Amino acid sequence: MTAYVVRRFFAAALTLIGVAVILFVLFRMMPGDPTAQVISPALDEAAQARMKQAFGLDLPMWQQFLIYLKNLATFEWGRSFTSGQPVAPLLGFWMVNTLMLMSAGLVLAISIGIVLGILMASRRGGALDLGATVVGLICQAAPPFVIGILLLIGLSYKLEWFPSGGMFTPGTDPGSTWALITSLDFLRHLALPTLTITALYIVTPMLVMRDSMLEVLGSDYVEFARAKGLSPTRVLFRHAARNALLAVVTVSSLILGFAIGGQIVIETVFSWPGMGKAMVDAALQHDYPVAQAAFFLMAAIVIGMNFLTDLSYSLLDPRIRLGSA
Repeated sequence: MTAYVVRRFFAAALTLIGVAVILFVLFRMMPGDPTAQVISPALDEAAQARMKQAFGLDLPMWQQFLIYLKNLATFEWGRSFTSGQPVAPLLGFWMVNTLMLMSAGLVLAISIGIVLGILMASRRGGALDLGATVVGLICQAAPPFVIGILLLIGLSYKLEWFPSGGMFTPGTDPGSTWALITSLDFLRHLALPTLTITALYIVTPMLVMRDSMLEVLGSDYVEFARAKGLSPTRVLFRHAARNALLAVVTVSSLILGFAIGGQIVIETVFSWPGMGKAMVDAALQHDYPVAQAAFFLMAAIVIGMNFLTDLSYSLLDPRIRLGSA
């Protein structure tokens, strides 16, 4: 088990280093001068040279890269070109907002998807099976902004049940974080983006759970449980569903990866002050320290979740780590 964990850890670390290299090269290949907002062209050459020296832009590229790696490892991600504030605390604030939204949406999507998958498998070919499959595939095929805009038109602009964007009503003082997340105003602002995330990502755990359940329901130990006289509900949820969950655990990291990509669009549509919206704003404003650090942090989260998924999968099925030995 230790050797398996070490191998997976080093694979994740190498992947993260690869992402860092790509970001370093990519942001230096983009058109325009990234320092134009902090180093005014109106300054004389000597002043511009001093400011470039302060930012380390006068060093050779390989030295800039080594400093870049050191800063990533020590969370010294510089200052925002637009606000002048340190990047790390800004990312911490945005990340908390993103995690609140993403957690609510993905927990709903995976939980409801698992339950629907179990019921669909138990009623294979029925109205629930066919209807849920069609609706789920339509939601999955639709772009994130389409579902978000449709929910805004229907539930916000037409029915006026929910606010159209933001995290709380402008002009209100949420106070502490706990007071914010437990307030009715926050929950009303959270509803529409959460429903959008749920609609987008429910189909994967639902169909994976359905297919896994169909395979498990034909196994010998399920037939034995039925022969013992156990109730159909207990056989379905206690014996079959418990073993079918392994497949859902496997795709959870993939769902998270897709959700992070879609989160950018969803936060922009609903003006949610999270990492996705911050990345878009930073790119539009050429705030490269923020954009570069935000992309790296998002990639680190996805890679970390893949690593944890590998570990959880090996714990659920020892054949995985033994086969890799």
